[in-house]
Amino acid sequence: MNQKSELGQRKYSVLIIGAGGQGAMADAPGSGNEHKIVSFAHACKEHPGMRLLGFKDSDNEKAANAALIWKTDYWDTWAGAREADIAIVTVPDETHYEVLKKLAEYPLRLIIVEKPICNNLEQAREIVELYKSKGTPLMVNYTRRFLPYYEDLKQRYEAGEFGLLIGACVNFNRGFLHTGSHGVDFVNWLGDTEKLVINEIDNLDYRLWQMDLYFEKYHWREERIGDMPVWDYYDKTHWYVIDNAFEFLEGREPLKCTGEDGLRALEICCRLMKGAK
Repeated sequence: MNQKSELGQRKYSVLIIGAGGQGAMADAPGSGNEHKIVSFAHACKEHPGMRLLGFKDSDNEKAANAALIWKTDYWDTWAGAREADIAIVTVPDETHYEVLKKLAEYPLRLIIVEKPICNNLEQAREIVELYKSKGTPLMVNYTRRFLPYYEDLKQRYEAGEFGLLIGACVNFNRGFLHTGSHGVDFVNWLGDTEKLVINEIDNLDYRLWQMDLYFEKYHWREERIGDMPVWDYYDKTHWYVIDNAFEFLEGREPLKCTGEDGLRALEICCRLMKGAK
């Protein structure tokens, strides 16, 4: 299953489930993002420890198109899962549960799933327990946990540079679990969601994302409104996720966002959503 590169480095075979933006098209030719690594396909192609095995999508035409762009294969069955070391789930949130249940039938070495694990808390708990019982590691892509920019911020905070975290506020649209959970997980990663105020603002015709952290000695803000571009430090988002997966499989790093981490974020989201009613 694993192949050796010319340099003798192990390569892990990757099957991507879902041939949309995150899986294949966000930085495909013609996207305007060709210089970035913001799809898992591009990340696998660029990482020396990964081999892009191919795609599976409920829309075979999309899978075939992605395979053509990235010069790989595609499947209209689950046969690719028998050949892969890693499966990456980038399908719509509402189909995560059924795909993760199916992948549990195969001897994969690692599953990476886009956040949230599932749209339903009980289903997410079931999935995390299922993978734990099988001994199959599950990684959740909460992007901020993987990027050096945020790791540096967290390290500076933990070193005492900013003083205590006094408060945190996140304003957003485009779904509590799909978008708001990024802020929930990030503040939880810092260590204190009790100080978090989170506001979902509906009925907007434009993107809204604002996250403010109020420390004793420092105010940090991240903002993206309307057509504002993604921040430069996001240009290699998926490469860092893939690199952590590789280092984990090589036994050199822990997973930076586990199934349990993703479940905790979902539990906090559901509590906050319930409290907002």
